[in-house]
Amino acid sequence: MRILLAPDSFKEAASAEAIAQAMARGIKRGNPQAECWLMPLSDGGEGLTHALVHATGGTLHDVETVDAVGRPIIAQFGFLGNKHTSCTAVVELASASGLERVSPADRNALVASTFGTGLLIRAAIDAGADCIVLGLGGSATTDGGTGLARALGFHFLDTAGHDIPLGGGSLVDLSRIDDSRVSDSIKNVPIVLACDVTNPLTGPEGAAHVFAPQKGATATQVELLDQGLANLARAIMQYNGRDIEHTPGAGAAGGTGGGMLGLFNATVRPGIELVLNLAHGREACAWADVVITGEGSIDSQTPYGKVPSGIAKLAQSQGKPTIAIGGTVTRDPHTVEALNKAGIIATFGIAPGPADLTTLIANTERNVEITCAAIASTLRITAATSPCESA
Repeated sequence: MRILLAPDSFKEAASAEAIAQAMARGIKRGNPQAECWLMPLSDGGEGLTHALVHATGGTLHDVETVDAVGRPIIAQFGFLGNKHTSCTAVVELASASGLERVSPADRNALVASTFGTGLLIRAAIDAGADCIVLGLGGSATTDGGTGLARALGFHFLDTAGHDIPLGGGSLVDLSRIDDSRVSDSIKNVPIVLACDVTNPLTGPEGAAHVFAPQKGATATQVELLDQGLANLARAIMQYNGRDIEHTPGAGAAGGTGGGMLGLFNATVRPGIELVLNLAHGREACAWADVVITGEGSIDSQTPYGKVPSGIAKLAQSQGKPTIAIGGTVTRDPHTVEALNKAGIIATFGIAPGPADLTTLIANTERNVEITCAAIASTLRITAATSPCESA
């Protein structure tokens, strides 16, 4: 039996690569004769760089940069392998400007900035990149990508002509945008935004109202951030005539989607579709008899642009079934129906029984291994007793 192992990361517990390795160990325990193809995935958030570098045989590069609150860190970008015609670099916003980089006590929704991600992009361009894949997801920021743009030479000025401070809280004071020190090579480099959300920049479904509370913003701060993003949209319209405020995906990563679309040569693609294309997902699904995927929580969001539904739809198009595992798994009938339509025929929770969250997170890889061993044993028995096998 040939089994494609294509998980996302289990957030705050284990990377996609670690989960795939744990799946493989479990499969071999349950069915030593099974063949496994490991294809760790990402929908554009955490793990994008490693997923694409792993899939294409690319390279990782360490860069000195800063986190969302300005502290020095080392983060990575990657170059794709497999003889791509362009020199394509992969950067994930979560690597430098991610929420997981900042403890809850240190999170500051008004000053958090994407500046560190801009330093990663500059390092990639300086190293020869002529195309950037930027993963939007997992950010600690609501600055509309202005920190990123500032690291690449843009200036965001108040009415007196002074640079406004970093962070989304200062965007209400933005008067105009100055690009006089931005090179044409930076302005024109193609940037593909890997994005799994369609939220607009502002309003009830925008970046501030939907995502900023997760990043530590109070109700008052949410309103201030929303006003700042609206002001950024106005300034970009004045700068180059681009209307980003209500563009689907502009609200991704604290409005970074909107800032990138407004200031750079950027386009948006669904993250999982981009990753599956670069990782040769169709070829992998054609090879497999069954696909096993997973993420930290199989819930109401899973059917819409997440890794499990993305790989399941591709597998379904090849006539192959998909099984999904998760740290938690919903049994809501509407969600289950949506998962089934996407091609996920069964879901399994990995928790062995009642336990506190800290213990469950610490044992994630072991629990993935045990769950996949049970799945592999069941698949082996089913295959051995099927009419096709016995004929």
